[in-house]
Amino acid sequence: MLSERKRKILCAVVDGYISSAQPISSKEIQQQYMLDCSSATIRNELSALESMGYLIQPHVSAGRIPSELAFRFYVDQLMNEYQLTSHDVEIIRKYFSQRIVTLEDVMTAVMHIISEITDYTSVVVKEDMSDKITAIKLLDLSNGKLLVVIVTDARLLKDGVVEIPEGADERTLQQAEKWLNKLFVGKHVSEFVNFNYTYTLANSQFSQFNALFKKIIDVLKKVSLENGLDVETYGQHKIFQHSEYSDVHSAQRFLSEMEQKVKIAQMFTNDGGQQGSVTIKIGESDNAPAGCSVVSTRISLGENVSGSIGVIGPVRMNYKKVVTVLDKISDLLIDIIK
Repeated sequence: MLSERKRKILCAVVDGYISSAQPISSKEIQQQYMLDCSSATIRNELSALESMGYLIQPHVSAGRIPSELAFRFYVDQLMNEYQLTSHDVEIIRKYFSQRIVTLEDVMTAVMHIISEITDYTSVVVKEDMSDKITAIKLLDLSNGKLLVVIVTDARLLKDGVVEIPEGADERTLQQAEKWLNKLFVGKHVSEFVNFNYTYTLANSQFSQFNALFKKIIDVLKKVSLENGLDVETYGQHKIFQHSEYSDVHSAQRFLSEMEQKVKIAQMFTNDGGQQGSVTIKIGESDNAPAGCSVVSTRISLGENVSGSIGVIGPVRMNYKKVVTVLDKISDLLIDIIK
């Protein structure tokens, strides 16, 4: 547990660093945040926070900058609310007052709003699981592997390869295919992706090929998700406004990450979040790109269509502003989709 004074100093360092991108000194903290506390006391607390892993001192004579651990503590426990400015509201009004006919129009407006207000790269991920399954086929490749194919009413083939469990013969594969079709034909892909096989596989009728079923369903969920995802990004050029990407190598690495659409989709959907809840991933250890943070929120885009909206930017991100913008856009989307 951090004392109240340490929490206040840590919050001051994070807020100051987000604003200036420069190490924060004890003098700055005293003058701007803690007039009632001596500079010597603040220096002692800064040293303690550094030894605890929350702060980093780039140079002996420099002030401190927050570590990724500090940013995590900040967003979880210290972050204040942000009030949208009149300029922010005007940006929202500008884009949503334009002619919007399709869902694609809505998502384009959302991307532009988020990026323009936050000055980060915005991301919209749409998961369309509305097509119905018409057939599931299991094809033995005769090399110990099985080709699994889903056919939908949209005539899309969604396939994946799994290893055949030891002891699974041709009759087992035929029975597995029969039960898969019985369970899923006629259902939307969304029902399949969200299928919980724990109860079903406990049924004695499935006991002889539980292992095969589990492997097949897992690979089909993965492939169905990847085939149903549509990823759009906007504002990649915004990264050049942030000092962390002033050198060519860092900028190129970020732009390269933005080209990996499947990886981005996974970052924005594999979060376990509920609709309307905001997820913040900080740094590589939190499954974000190295040196970056990902802030996202789940949205509903209609029956069997869901998605996520959010931003990718430097770890030195204005989190409270981003979270407020995503909350506001999520609320507006509920009304628009209805």
